[in-house]
Amino acid sequence: MGAMMIKLSDELEKFFAEGGREVEAALRKVTAPDEEPIANLDDGLLYALGLDAGASAQGKRLRPLLCLLVSDSLCGRTDQALPFAASIELMHNFALVHDDIEDGDEYRRGRPSAWKRYGVPHAVNLGDYLFTKIFAALLLGEGAVPAEKMVRFFALMTKTLDHTHRGQALDMNARFERIDLAHYMRIVTNKTGYYLAAPLVAGAIAADAGAEVEQALQRYGMAIGPMFQIRDDLIDLTHGKGREAVGSDVCEGKRSFLAAFVFERGAANEAARLEEILNKERSETTPEDVAEVLEMFNRTGAMAEARRVCEEMTEQALVEIDGLPEPLRGRLVDVTRYLAARQA
Repeated sequence: MGAMMIKLSDELEKFFAEGGREVEAALRKVTAPDEEPIANLDDGLLYALGLDAGASAQGKRLRPLLCLLVSDSLCGRTDQALPFAASIELMHNFALVHDDIEDGDEYRRGRPSAWKRYGVPHAVNLGDYLFTKIFAALLLGEGAVPAEKMVRFFALMTKTLDHTHRGQALDMNARFERIDLAHYMRIVTNKTGYYLAAPLVAGAIAADAGAEVEQALQRYGMAIGPMFQIRDDLIDLTHGKGREAVGSDVCEGKRSFLAAFVFERGAANEAARLEEILNKERSETTPEDVAEVLEMFNRTGAMAEARRVCEEMTEQALVEIDGLPEPLRGRLVDVTRYLAARQA
């Protein structure tokens, strides 16, 4: 399944295109300055979100579109889900701006990352400003979304931010460690599990779907989020991720699923050599180093195991949504298969 190219249905493609326009309009509304624009800030917001005139890519908008999809599937409308959808996209991009600084990634979505474009001090401030817009987006629902739902949206966002930052701390703490697979899963569960589950749950809250549906979507998100990250680890070494080259994670010294596999199950000399390469400064990591690591990941079975785990987590995610009402279940099955087979 992992090697197949799977496309979304025409119906979902149309829904996501329309939903993307809704999200973009909300993002533009919440990021529009109330006073004279400030250089390196207001233009930086648009740059980070891919809304500036020079943008050729805006990112997948996966999380906000899932939020809208759940709400539409359950109640036939998206208006009460839109504020959370916009806020989760702002959260995602706030995290990416700071993440690129922390990782030293110079490219994002095929062009210079925010810190490379504006400098580190401005990018830190830009990320902080994006953080404030998370809550401004939630307040787009004021007067239109019932107060009890607004409170739940704020609580859900707070919980999601908490887990994401804890996961990022675990990730940074692991940069020079020989982590095992259990530790890797703890990192990605916090970093990607909770904040892929959150928009799904928010869509159910918006639709008044009830606790049983919310809990099923939470479990689904907690399976599909780590799968998404492991798939990212594979894509980095096969197709790249909109960064400067294939193997950016190796240059960064990232402790990916593949690295954790070799540290835990590889021979002592292989683990030592991998650690030596990953611990190099980014500027000292050569294309030959990246090629050696890729060959090691293939030879040791790390790549095959990552694909196997992705398939296993995909099937577990599908089990969690099996009892959901149509058309939500069928739509999420299609999305899940698509995400599991993606190449970018």
